[in-house]
Order: sequence, then C-alpha cells, then structure tokens
Amino acid sequence: MKTVSGIFDNRITADKAVSELLDEGFVKDDISLIMSDKTRERLFSSTDDEANRVAKGGLSGAAIGGALGALIAGLTMVGGIVVPGAGLLVVGPLVAALSGAGAGATLGGLSGALINAGFAADEANRYENEIKRGKAVVIVHASNPERIAIAQNALRSCGAITEAA
Repeated sequence: MKTVSGIFDNRITADKAVSELLDEGFVKDDISLIMSDKTRERLFSSTDDEANRVAKGGLSGAAIGGALGALIAGLTMVGGIVVPGAGLLVVGPLVAALSGAGAGATLGGLSGALINAGFAADEANRYENEIKRGKAVVIVHASNPERIAIAQNALRSCGAITEAA
C-alpha cells in the first residue's frame, strides 16, 4: 500500500481536503493525521479567528467542525497515540505502525518512528519539521496508482503540499 501526504497550516483547507477524500471514496481507515497538541489546540480552538471569520461568512456551525473534526473525533475513539511529554497526536491507521515502531518516544523521535514504519528518511524528517512548525500532516493510504492520483489531486486542490511514497 502506498501513502500520499498533504501538509496543512489551517483547519479550513485541511477540513476541505478530508471532505474531498471522503467524497472520492476513501474511508476513515484510509486516512491518518499527525499534529502537535499545540497545533490541535490552535486549529480546533473555539475562539480562533479563522473559525470566527468562517462563522461570520454564513457557513453553518456544523461546517465549522467539519469532516476533519469528525475524523479526529472518530479516529481518536478507535485509536490514537497522544504522547503527553511531547504533545503529539497521531490518529488513523498509522497508529498501529507507529506503535509497533516505538512512537511512544518524544516529538524529536517522530522521524525515527516514521522511518521504522516504512517512510523514507527525508520524508519522515520533513514531516517532523513541519509538525514542529505547527502544521498538520494528513496521510492517505491508497491501494493502487489510480487511488494515489485521486488522493494527490484531492489534497492539492485544497492547497496542500503533497508527496507520494
């Protein structure tokens, strides 16, 4: 199975990407998310300016929580890694791979855990650096080249920087 990733710095674009992935037939079990606890607080804070701008723009309250919030809530119930000392949140099918790879370390050890889970070293280092800078990484697990292309297009159309591994 291949992975496609998108790096996001705001909830609106990440939420739109997750919605598009779900619309394209991907399911929650195909989507993983990694972010710092501080990023989670920033992206999902009820007082954040971005959410207030969206609400004032006429979108319903349900849209503010959106697909990404539902994904986090749903996947966190199924399984997630929260590393208290490091403030790291990982949800989705990547949890099992990282658990087996010893991701219970610190944020500084995230790239090593990702490498052990099958990611290339440069890709793992990039994700760790982006997460440290306050971004969220959405990782889509795709079964074939056609699904990889669909995932890449969905993420890119929402403004993500994407990579296929």
